[in-house]
Amino acid sequence: MTKLNTTDLSIGYEKKIVVNDITVEIPAGKITSLIGPNGSGKSTFLKALARILEPAKGEVLIDGENVQRLDTKAVAQKIASLSQGSSPVNGLTVAEIVAYGRYPYQKGFSGLKEPDHQLIRWALEATNLMKLQDRTLATLSGGQQQRVWIAMALAQDTDILILDEPITFLDPAHQLEILELLQAINRQGKTILMTIHDLNHASRFSDYLLGMKQGELIFQGPPKEIFTAEKLLNLFDIQATFATLPNSDKPIVMAYDLVKEH
Repeated sequence: MTKLNTTDLSIGYEKKIVVNDITVEIPAGKITSLIGPNGSGKSTFLKALARILEPAKGEVLIDGENVQRLDTKAVAQKIASLSQGSSPVNGLTVAEIVAYGRYPYQKGFSGLKEPDHQLIRWALEATNLMKLQDRTLATLSGGQQQRVWIAMALAQDTDILILDEPITFLDPAHQLEILELLQAINRQGKTILMTIHDLNHASRFSDYLLGMKQGELIFQGPPKEIFTAEKLLNLFDIQATFATLPNSDKPIVMAYDLVKEH
């Protein structure tokens, strides 16, 4: 199983440091959610992990190797990454989009081989898209479109899947659909790292949480250790009240109030 970690990682744009000095190991085979206020550097951090951004300092390591020393295809065979609002495509069918996930394994103009087609079919089946494979993306609902992008990432057949806000702009039913899909994918041995704003979804669907604020990792641990009044006050400036999900040790936020400065 692929190991992903950072050492003393700082990331910036031009001369401004956005993420500062983060050393962390992403738990292999688990679902980890990155939570924190807007502007805290979460998306920037994920981009560095996926080798989209080059660090200002420190390293991102895949199985002990610095990602900056690996070529793009080598990284894409280890990590599949989905950013916020994936790029629109015109005229391509669902199956054609999912097939792009096999690009990191293509050599020259060799085209898709039978193992590629098998992985594409598996990705379509895993995301319940077989019946929609001949439809174009524009004809699908928001939740269906998100499943297409996840299927494309699955077709890459990587150990690690990184998603930046995969349920943003989806209605509650489609949010649960995507999160339950990710949970099912995780049970097949995939490591999943995602940013998420809904705290209760973060608790319910995650094994591990990372809390970021103002570019720094201020805490990490399982939900039952992170969902405390003190930690959420520190992270979001809110005073939260908690309960526990039935038949679970996962805490949920029942209500919260903004803590105003005096």
